[in-house]
Amino acid sequence: MVYVASSKYEDAYNRILAGAAHSQGTSVLIFAATDGDSICALRILTDLLKRDSIGHKIVPVSNYQEITDQGIKLVDSGTQIRSVVLINCGASMDIHDLINLRDTLTVVVVDSHRPFNLYNVFWNEQIQCLDDGDVADNMDELREAFELIEFGPEDSDSDDESDDGNGGNRRRRVGDDPDEFVRVQRERANMRETKMRSRELIQAYYAQGTYHGQASSVTMLQLAEQLGRQPTANSVWCAITGSATQLIMQHIDTKGYDLVISWIRDQVRRISTPTTTTAVQQRQPVDDDHQPDLFDPRLDLPDEDTDEGYVKALAGVGTAAEAGLLNSSRAQMGPLTNIQESSELRFTLLRHWSLDNAMQYSPYVASRLATWSAKGRARLSLLLAKLGLSKAEAQAPFIHLAPDLKIQLSKRMKQIGADYSMSDASIQGFVRSYGWRKPTLSSFDMALALLALLHTDGFYSAYDALTQPDCLRHGLDQAKQQQILIVAQGLVMLERQAVKTLKSFRLAILSDTTEQTPTGPMAMRQLALFLMNTLRERCRPAHARLPFIIAAPLAMDQPDRLLVLGVTPLDCVLHRPEMLNEKLASSRFAGTGRNHFGMVFDDVAADLGADIKQGFFDSSVLEINRTDMAVFVDKLRRHL
Repeated sequence: MVYVASSKYEDAYNRILAGAAHSQGTSVLIFAATDGDSICALRILTDLLKRDSIGHKIVPVSNYQEITDQGIKLVDSGTQIRSVVLINCGASMDIHDLINLRDTLTVVVVDSHRPFNLYNVFWNEQIQCLDDGDVADNMDELREAFELIEFGPEDSDSDDESDDGNGGNRRRRVGDDPDEFVRVQRERANMRETKMRSRELIQAYYAQGTYHGQASSVTMLQLAEQLGRQPTANSVWCAITGSATQLIMQHIDTKGYDLVISWIRDQVRRISTPTTTTAVQQRQPVDDDHQPDLFDPRLDLPDEDTDEGYVKALAGVGTAAEAGLLNSSRAQMGPLTNIQESSELRFTLLRHWSLDNAMQYSPYVASRLATWSAKGRARLSLLLAKLGLSKAEAQAPFIHLAPDLKIQLSKRMKQIGADYSMSDASIQGFVRSYGWRKPTLSSFDMALALLALLHTDGFYSAYDALTQPDCLRHGLDQAKQQQILIVAQGLVMLERQAVKTLKSFRLAILSDTTEQTPTGPMAMRQLALFLMNTLRERCRPAHARLPFIIAAPLAMDQPDRLLVLGVTPLDCVLHRPEMLNEKLASSRFAGTGRNHFGMVFDDVAADLGADIKQGFFDSSVLEINRTDMAVFVDKLRRHL
């Protein structure tokens, strides 16, 4: 067994410690994928390494070629690197093809991408692949099949043959006993049949398509717990944000998200002060789900830098005593800097602009009200009126609304949401206050801020936003702009009927790229999910589960090179290999949904023979010349 069971993550970390003890410099090299969950996992891991005084180097990567190139540069050229950690990359690719595994090197794989490459989990002790439970609970039959193929007896019949001395072969009798000869041949025939079934099972495992497991940030928090490290607000918040990112990007389903939340809830209780815990319990409404109320008036205070009333009051105080009285609430608000569970409305970045903007630029609302049409916009206005808010209140900064209106909003939405196809408008999440008179942040706000910073400012800006308020505030501003661009682009495409519905998938190609066009894999995925979910709400049942392909110019200065991305709904099953048992056919975090575009893209690329770049961590992403796109789509229709 070379995979690391979910109850023994500390074993992999202890190998990192052991490697550091034999190195006189930077002993750990971390390859981190450029996604939100990866950044959150990286923050937890680096905090652990710093606490143990382990030198490490971080290398952001976006494809496997970058890992190979950096591995040659940083690992092969010296002996100080004793451990390589791969975060959200590597699980689906044979590590032997990426990194030169010298004897003193350990590779730790912390990756939510599935399926696993079986050589990573069953082959080499130098590769420590952290399992979230899928391998230990569901893959016993697959492990036996793999070990039979790799370590079982050869299929050759050479034992039954000998040289006759004249350059030919004659059949050797087994003990000159015909019955024994028949028995041996029957055993070998059975072995060949067993191996054939084993190969078919392994092939079916890979052929099921890609999906995601537990967030890597949650895995890192579990590692910290096993090491006996007390959880902190920052580490728990990183795990919460990583899980929220997975849900936003539809890498996991709501059941998988709820499974993670149930564990994180215990971690939140561990870091909460008794005062905060008691206060939260006292504020719980008496309703069916017994969840904390959506809006705590004490939490939703304006930022002290933008609260004109506070600034004027502070400027007008005449004595130190008056200033002290004005600021005395700081001590009272201290306990509220902790993380709290909260039922959140699916209105994008609600606390950081107006309710009107939060609903108008919410993919959830737009997909259900069809706000690209005049009728849909009228329904949105009617919904705001039924929520009991005037137009002026809806357009005012939400943070300045009266507390009773915020509470009323949550209750009214529960009452009338079903009339607008929004019965699931609330979702369980967490909120965090960053101190006295600092804006409260939900986990989904944080996830969107990280995604926006990754797109606009780069990896390290998003990494810094996890701990630096100024970077975070900039990320929230970027997130609002990103949501405006995504929803606006989607509504234009829907209004112009730019999405083509083919027999087995939907297709959208963005012909031009401007500064207002969402580009890059993450932004394009968000746009594709918005379009896919919107059309799903308004199409015939036969088309509801169609997968979606979106293509856009790679960059403004590369209009002739397209980035192509394939997205499937979580309940989409294009085909199910018959060899897979029930355990392998369903995962605890993503259900039965699988993305088959990675395999299909491989087949089409081989058939097309064009200049196509693959090798991204998400196998359903590729680059292609615009001139080859029409032929690519035509061949894609034949393969699906």
